[in-house]
This record gives sequence, C-alpha cells and structure tokens, in this order.
Amino acid sequence: MFPEKIKTAYKYFIFALVLLPNVFVMVFGIESFPYTCAPMFGHYIDSNTNLYLLKFEGVKDSIATNLTDYYGKPDEFFIRHFFSKVYGSAEDISPFTDKLSENPEAFQNRMDEFFNGFNKNMLDKHNLSFDKIVLRTVKVNHNREPQSESKIIGYFDTKTKSYVSAYQTSK
Repeated sequence: MFPEKIKTAYKYFIFALVLLPNVFVMVFGIESFPYTCAPMFGHYIDSNTNLYLLKFEGVKDSIATNLTDYYGKPDEFFIRHFFSKVYGSAEDISPFTDKLSENPEAFQNRMDEFFNGFNKNMLDKHNLSFDKIVLRTVKVNHNREPQSESKIIGYFDTKTKSYVSAYQTSK
C-alpha cells in the first residue's frame, strides 16, 4: 500500500519523536514529567513510609507567618523546585540533581542566593519584611496532614543575608 521509503521514513520519525526528547533530558539533566531521568518508581511507598513536607515561615518581632500562600505557585511545585534545584538531595548521587559531590561553600552560596531572591520577592510583591525566614520540616500522612511537630532545618537571616543550617547551630 505505502512505498518502502515512506514506511522507513515513518519508522525513523517515530524513533526520533520518542528518543530525542529523552536524549535531551539525559544530556541536560532536566527532571520534568514525562521526560525525566528520575526513577519515578524507584522505591515503594506504603502506609509505613515516612512522608515529610517543607514549610517556609517568616518571622518578624517573634511573630511567625506561614508563607505557603505567598509562593507564587502551588505548594507542591514550589517545594519540589526548592528541594530538587536549591537544597539538593540527601543522597550522594541523586537523579534529581546534578550535585554529585559538593563542598559546603557551594551549598551555602546556593541557599544564600535563593533566600535573597525569595526575601526580595516577599518585599516587592507582598510588602512583607522579616527578621528571618525559617525553613521547617514536618512529618505528614498520605493526606498531607501533620503527624508531628515541625522541626527547624535552618533559617535565613535577612540582616546578614545568610542561611544558617540547624546542623551548624547544633554543633
């Protein structure tokens, strides 16, 4: 029915349509569904799996403000971006990041840069200023309902324009 050249061209067109975006993702390390180098089903999550949320909180004169409503995008997207592109993975080698082994200075610079921009956005777009911006984690269930008190991971001091890890302060 179709000439052999058309069948061959069609076959290569389909190969290119499927493979080229994946090759692009592998080369540039972009993690975005459906083209991702991340193991989407890399581990099983059941009812016993611990789940956590990251939360940002602005503190001014000892009064805390939950900043979830000020992210500028849905909570899940903002936190996913922050964790995968800014904070980084707890794993030495992670498909979510290109930071295979980094020194503490690189982490500090990345956190300072992010929080300086975040703080500027809070002031420019929402007219909110804080003494510090606290990064917290809280254990949640599968419905994202808190199951424990939140814990401070670190905070950004807006006066010194520097991120301070809770790990650094506990030493």
